[in-house]
Amino acid sequence: MNRLWVRLSLAFTAVVLLGFGAVVFGTFSLTSDQRMQSLLLNQFERPHGLVDSAAKYYKAHGGWAGVDTLMDGARSTLLPGSGGRGALLLLDAAGQVVYSSLPPERLPATPSRQGRPIMLDGKLVGRIDFVASPDTTPNAYAAWSRTSPSDFIQEVTFFLLQIALIVGVLGLIFGVLASRGLAAPLNRLAVAAQAIGARNLDYRVPVQGSTEVREVAESFNKMAADLQSAESLRRNLLADVAHELRTPLTVLQGNLQAILEDVYPLDKSEMVRLHDQTRHLHRLVNDLHELAQAEAHQLPLLKQPLNAVGLAQEAVELFAPVAEEKGVALGLAADTSAAAIQGDRARLMQVLQNLLHNALRHTPENGEIEVAVVSRGGGVEIAVTDSGEGITAEDLPHIFERFYRSGKARDRDSGGTGLGLAIVRALVEAHDGQVQVTSGGKGMGSRFVIHLP
Repeated sequence: MNRLWVRLSLAFTAVVLLGFGAVVFGTFSLTSDQRMQSLLLNQFERPHGLVDSAAKYYKAHGGWAGVDTLMDGARSTLLPGSGGRGALLLLDAAGQVVYSSLPPERLPATPSRQGRPIMLDGKLVGRIDFVASPDTTPNAYAAWSRTSPSDFIQEVTFFLLQIALIVGVLGLIFGVLASRGLAAPLNRLAVAAQAIGARNLDYRVPVQGSTEVREVAESFNKMAADLQSAESLRRNLLADVAHELRTPLTVLQGNLQAILEDVYPLDKSEMVRLHDQTRHLHRLVNDLHELAQAEAHQLPLLKQPLNAVGLAQEAVELFAPVAEEKGVALGLAADTSAAAIQGDRARLMQVLQNLLHNALRHTPENGEIEVAVVSRGGGVEIAVTDSGEGITAEDLPHIFERFYRSGKARDRDSGGTGLGLAIVRALVEAHDGQVQVTSGGKGMGSRFVIHLP
């Protein structure tokens, strides 16, 4: 009983029954004795009807003498075959019966006073009425209608009841089918949700039905695709983290075991090598922690007004000695009128340092690196351009992914943790900004552009 299609079917059934009941009630109300009497009496009052004819007769003859001929003709026309089912009456102004279609002994003791008055020059001269005979069935008017011109009304009543019954049955069938059709998409969603819960992330819901149902199905499929992508990223991340941690741990374990077995002496140079591996592990863990916080939008940011030109100049000055030692020309091209930005100074400095460190690592001796700051698009654009190794077209879409290295042959010691550019993108997006990279290809250098609002 708690199934949606059952509840919808019951709702449709209730509506159909309510409509059927309304038709039946209306039909019997229209054909009730009181309604039929009212219709008949209204018929008497029509222009040139019995009331007008009786008034003209009274005016022409000065009374009701001889009115039987007129009334008999009216009775045979309006009440054919009424027999003993009812009486057509004509009463004078005093209420005395001057004409009856039934014998006096069969008339009701007290005629009704609900008939139609006959007026002549504003004066009441009589009244026409129709009453049930006391020895007829209670439904006198219904009996009369079956042998009168009102047979049409009775036929219409029967026809309406038949139509109501047929429509009711069809409505119930349609209601059940419509209920099953409306509930079917929800059943499919329930099955899909169970499949997704069972880790079957390839499952998709057929996109069909009404606009609302299609939108729900499309949203569900998008959610499933996002879950599948997130699961794939999670697995790749776990694999990458395990791989990245394995290398320094293997070195540490091997060197320590060699020292324990007296293969290597425990001297200062060996301790430095072990210390480097622990630093690499520490840096890797810190980078992963920062990246996870930034991507979850939980990285605390201390935003304040910043001068983008001053920030870039500070980063260039910090890396100037390293660039000079490597024989790389490092310069700054800044628009001093660049607008101020809102941001966390330490995090944005970390972004510039990661980009400059990446540029220096991939730019050979006698190469060039330029940092440019300009106002553009309602914000500030900071670009780091180098004349280094460049990036191939197949590597460009993946350059900001975790642990991705454009040089497949580059070892992990010289290549870093592989998280620097992923952290750059996460930190820039945390500032509601965007970062893009372009490159002419291998050996053509690269250009990283940061846009901050």
